[in-house]
Amino acid sequence: MLRLIRYILVIPFTFSTFLVLSQNVTQANETVQILCSDEFAGRGYVDSGDRVAANYIAKQFKSLSLKSFEKGYEQPFDLSVNNINSTKLLLDNKQLKPGFDYLVAPNSPTISGDYQVFYISQKMLYSNRIVKKVCKAIKRGYVPVISRFDKKDQALKNTISEIQKLSDKGPIIFLKDKLTWSVSTTQSKGVEIWMLDSVFNRFSKDIRINITSTYISSYESNNVVGYVEGIEYPDSFIILCGHYDHLGKMGDAIFYGANDNASGIAMLLDLASYFSEHPQKYSVAFIAFGGEELGLLGSLNYVRNPLIPLNRTKFVFNMDLMGDGSKGATIVNGKIYKSYFEQLTKINSEGSYLPAIRSRGKAANSDHYFFSEAGVPSFFIYLMGDYDFYHIPQDNARNLKLGEFYNQSFLLISKFITELN
Repeated sequence: MLRLIRYILVIPFTFSTFLVLSQNVTQANETVQILCSDEFAGRGYVDSGDRVAANYIAKQFKSLSLKSFEKGYEQPFDLSVNNINSTKLLLDNKQLKPGFDYLVAPNSPTISGDYQVFYISQKMLYSNRIVKKVCKAIKRGYVPVISRFDKKDQALKNTISEIQKLSDKGPIIFLKDKLTWSVSTTQSKGVEIWMLDSVFNRFSKDIRINITSTYISSYESNNVVGYVEGIEYPDSFIILCGHYDHLGKMGDAIFYGANDNASGIAMLLDLASYFSEHPQKYSVAFIAFGGEELGLLGSLNYVRNPLIPLNRTKFVFNMDLMGDGSKGATIVNGKIYKSYFEQLTKINSEGSYLPAIRSRGKAANSDHYFFSEAGVPSFFIYLMGDYDFYHIPQDNARNLKLGEFYNQSFLLISKFITELN
């Protein structure tokens, strides 16, 4: 009879938990789709996509009745950025597809012209005589197309550096087996183009290049900050955070950033919804940082101008790349804050949430970094799996489908934050 009563009690709890998690992942996928829509322009700085994203997140915070520290949820800060507004390449009169066939180095200036190209193999790079001819050709307006080369070979690296110094004389094309883009806070004097090796015909002769860039020395971006007040210690805080910005646009190519980091913002909003209904002893703050892809600029600004005194910040939990999880998670700073890491792994073992949790040491690779450098205990979690679209247009909502491990991660993180209280 006792066993039957237990069974009856467990069924509604399990079913209600299943319903909540089903709603979580459905809502999270919708959030990713919204953040990765064309209207958000890759959440970068061309077409002010980052501002569209910040406004959206602020509206979500308001709908959850999160408190704000100032008149609104935004904390503004200035950054500099080089925007690649338009780009068009015709190789032997065949138009190449930006983002898929080639990338323009993010610090490139405006350039326009018709050029003759010539191919340089790795073997040719070992010849001083040929390298001198290459340098002369660049000065005369020819465009070298440099083959993939062994980056571990210091002699080759030195040769490439010498050639790159001439990029202000004309564009230089580097062949790649894989393309990944970034954004830049500076604009150089020369243009580099990274082209897929499979696209370039070794016998190609002509290329037409049209690139329009705009350097903005002072662009206003925002962190978005809200919180749920603590029941017993409202002046002490735990911070949950993730960055909302991505790479934006390179001409017609949109870098959507589904995994990086629309997935983290979806998780942040889910956790904000949960803790708004389950207040803790300590206040829980939720921060969506801007400017991460430009060098952790939003979190750096926050640590320099904290809305919550750092000595009242008990812990920071940063979430980035939360889209997969089939191979578990890695915790940056896990080897630094060992007792917290042991607590997290214990929760994971007891709940069988993720297949594995690995620890790393210190790394300046996401928005936790400046907090831990300032003495605030901080973790950065990223999920691991087979999803390998990174800093390319294919990292989009069509390819990223949040599922079981998103839910499991939600349970793990919410349980960890609850136990910190």
